[in-house]
Amino acid sequence: MLFEPPTLPLCTKRQNILALVNILKVIFAKMAEKYGISEEEYKLIQQQASRRAELRREFLKQRTNPWKHAAEAGYVFDPALQKFLSMKATSFEQFKPNRTNSLFAICAIAPMFVYGYFIWNERNNREQQIRSGELRYKDRMFKLA
Repeated sequence: MLFEPPTLPLCTKRQNILALVNILKVIFAKMAEKYGISEEEYKLIQQQASRRAELRREFLKQRTNPWKHAAEAGYVFDPALQKFLSMKATSFEQFKPNRTNSLFAICAIAPMFVYGYFIWNERNNREQQIRSGELRYKDRMFKLA
């Protein structure tokens, strides 16, 4: 527990209320420390939040104005979004093999191919046994009846 309130002695009702008010003042003073950060950091966070809200309002204002961007195909040009989409479209052209890519291929993709080969091989062997008559119908794992 962050704050252990003192026990109240048996006093008059007025004294108990005043003591309770003092305890609440201490609790609220601790709560007013702005989440355990300094006042400057709290003001900086508040400024960033207000700046984000203002940019959002401006974007929505431009986005919902049907005549503002009619010459630009009717949408607000967002350079960050354009960079992201361009990066996604040209990711294979920008690919450069390195040690991390190689480790990913060895540790993630190669086991899939090995596992696929084992499944393929086992199915082909079972099919060969069925066609040659070595595996009887009653001994098969999956039957139709």
